[in-house]
Amino acid sequence: MKGSLAALCGLALAWGCGKKHSGGPAAEVTGLAAVPASAEVVISADVPRVSDSPLVSRAVDQLMLRDPDLADRWQKLHDSCKLDSTKLSHVLLAIGPRGNQNGVGTGPVLMVATGKVTENELVSCVRSMVGSGGGDVTAKTVAGHTLYQARDGSRIMFFGFGRPDTVLLSSNEAFITEALSPGKKATDNAELGSWIALADQKAPVWAAGHADPNLRDRLVKITGGQLTAGPQAITVSFDPTSGAKIDLGAVMASPQDAKALESFAKGQVAVLGMAAQKLSAGKLVDKIGVTSEGTVVHVRVNLALDEVNQLLSALDGGGSAAQDSPPAGSGSGSGS
Repeated sequence: MKGSLAALCGLALAWGCGKKHSGGPAAEVTGLAAVPASAEVVISADVPRVSDSPLVSRAVDQLMLRDPDLADRWQKLHDSCKLDSTKLSHVLLAIGPRGNQNGVGTGPVLMVATGKVTENELVSCVRSMVGSGGGDVTAKTVAGHTLYQARDGSRIMFFGFGRPDTVLLSSNEAFITEALSPGKKATDNAELGSWIALADQKAPVWAAGHADPNLRDRLVKITGGQLTAGPQAITVSFDPTSGAKIDLGAVMASPQDAKALESFAKGQVAVLGMAAQKLSAGKLVDKIGVTSEGTVVHVRVNLALDEVNQLLSALDGGGSAAQDSPPAGSGSGSGS
């Protein structure tokens, strides 16, 4: 369902989920070099390698079903700008500091999209879209780059090109200004940079960032005090090209906490396995592995494509009742 992935990327391109620069040509800004050091979470996706994933398609389709207005805006964008997944090669999302909000992931979002998206075409398309509703597009210069502001009613979106094939978008002017300007970026932040290094950046999808404080506190409670502190950070590597290969990492404060969380997680997997029998998915749970390496706890699973389809079927309530059942004629009811 390539259209579903294009919808997710295209909506971000449309809305986001000063003085002239006198220092010569603007520096190219793309990928991690565009992510401000203040970011708390970074998520990266290689679009062509995930566009055919049933798991990704399911997630996007569910998003559309829950928000008809979102789906309608995507359709208008698709019709006006002729966007599809073949035009995008890489998408990176960065979530900024949350300020007075509670929880990681509540701060401003920056999208960095690389592909066949040209500045003149996108500006013209957005101007036409917002203009039809009485909105407008204005521009100013930031560090040699043009920063556009698209206003459509109460919605405001800022976007600018870091280089000819890379567009940056955000609903937060300060965050995108920080991205386009010189200064420290994500990999210059020692803490965030170390977490990014733990993720497999060759994977089609990877993510790294601060763990939510609520998650940290909750884990300490549900483990009955086995942990002195919850995870400081979470990393994810996901490869859906031939099924689903997932590596979820929890960065702990000490090796002792990592060992304690490993032991607790293994117990939870055993409980999950028993519950999964009712959905005929017990064999899938058996493929979950939990290990600790230094201060990092890894939860890994590698499913083949048919197992991914079985998982989706089980989640939809269509799992085969006989999948994990004993063969007919076995057990106490059989005679010899």
